[in-house]
Amino acid sequence: MSSHHIVRDQQEPALILHRLDSFPVSHLHALLEWSPTVICCEPGIDKYTSLGHKLDFAMVSLNRFESWKGRLDNQQPVKIIAIDDSHFLMTGLTVLQKEGHRAVNIITDEASVFDVIQLLTQWLNQLDLVVFTEKQKFLFVKNETFKKWLPAGTRLTLMALSEDSRWDVVGFQEDVKASHDQELEVVKAKEGEAEIHCSHPPYLVVEDLDY
Repeated sequence: MSSHHIVRDQQEPALILHRLDSFPVSHLHALLEWSPTVICCEPGIDKYTSLGHKLDFAMVSLNRFESWKGRLDNQQPVKIIAIDDSHFLMTGLTVLQKEGHRAVNIITDEASVFDVIQLLTQWLNQLDLVVFTEKQKFLFVKNETFKKWLPAGTRLTLMALSEDSRWDVVGFQEDVKASHDQELEVVKAKEGEAEIHCSHPPYLVVEDLDY
């Protein structure tokens, strides 16, 4: 069984497993490579532990607490937190923030992602956040300008969180100036640096993933 119960300095992003069923195992292993603090919500615990990985925190339903204590005995030391299941994610974020984490990766599914994003907007002043689904990566950007080196053909969707936002993008097939669209899709023309400017951060940069 792999273990990541080691001394950490909170520099690597922690990982919350919100919805895990459809997420590619290979990419899960990549996110675990640097031994992050791992919080797993009840729906994903069986799948995660069946892969031989260790948990730091398990978020479980109040009425199943005793059952999970027995089932997770081989995960010790693990902290089991029993809560209303509608608050799994909020409680996980609170735990990580209190422990001094500044960055968190979250795995959820396509059906839940926009509810997750809506909840996460409350946390942008406290945490750096990235959400992964089985198909996409959602990066919350807090600064007006975002720059990244991208391979040719990379497809991004830019999503404003403010209705008044204006986009300026450089380095894509069609550079865009002064677009007021709430959502904008851009494709990288050739390999190189891309620059995205949004007049009203924070905003989302959504990347299609090829696992």
